Amino acid sequence: MHIGHFEYARVEDIKPQGFYLEVESGGRVLLPGSKAPAGLQKGDTLDVFIYLDNEGRPVATTQKPYATVGEFAVLEVKDVNDVGAFLDWGLDKDLFLPYKQQLGKLIPGDRCVVFILEDERTARIVATEKIKAFLDRDTRDLHISQKVNLAVYDVADDYVDFLVNNRYTGRLHLDASTQDETFEIGDTGEGYIQNIREDGRLTLSLKPVGYHATMDAADDIMKKLEEAGGILPFSDSSSPEEIQQEFGLSKKAFKKVIGGLFRQGRIFIGNDGIRIAKKTEERRRFSHSKPRKNFRNH
Repeated sequence: MHIGHFEYARVEDIKPQGFYLEVESGGRVLLPGSKAPAGLQKGDTLDVFIYLDNEGRPVATTQKPYATVGEFAVLEVKDVNDVGAFLDWGLDKDLFLPYKQQLGKLIPGDRCVVFILEDERTARIVATEKIKAFLDRDTRDLHISQKVNLAVYDVADDYVDFLVNNRYTGRLHLDASTQDETFEIGDTGEGYIQNIREDGRLTLSLKPVGYHATMDAADDIMKKLEEAGGILPFSDSSSPEEIQQEFGLSKKAFKKVIGGLFRQGRIFIGNDGIRIAKKTEERRRFSHSKPRKNFRNH
């Protein structure tokens, strides 16, 4: 049977200690009565998770772990002793993280990013924080600007490495735009793919990139204009530092965004700054535009 996975099973016998199941992959396993659904009868079928008890015997449960063998997970440390740590993974029996599979000292309450595997020597289900060997480098299904789920697994002075979508690895380079952010192992959130490297690594951003970034920046500028009464003193003469501090954009990106807003008729750009376009000004602007050709008879 497949230890560390869900199995489809049928109740073959009922004993005082519980229900003996015949699993689809072959074999017989006990589902303790305390883990069985009410009203279970001989011949009934159900999905169960198979793991090993404290004596190394296969046992079934209807509890659902947060992840199974072959998957990544962000789990909380419940206890620590001289041989390792014990993680909460959704079952009554905690998941063992051996000391040799840890990347640093852990205490109860810590969160860690782990890969779950079957120990080749003992056949027990264990976790490892040494996840790099299990990360997927085939990024053909990903694309630049894609929104992704992130979990911090390594923090350095100038970068943070994330588990991406519980499958890939990505790096966020720390700069002025992230100076107010703090990162700890096990933190989770969302980000965006900025670049996809040939080696399967991803470069990440915490803000939208590409088209989505432009749209979000345009909305932010319009909101700031409305809050300021319709006028903001930013123009071509504004310094890159002023623009970065106010909008979180480079001067080049700022000019691109406000240019788009001007073409949409949402703002006007003057020497003294930018302002929300009024309806009368919009009508005046369009009244001087070239008339459209009539293609009806062509």
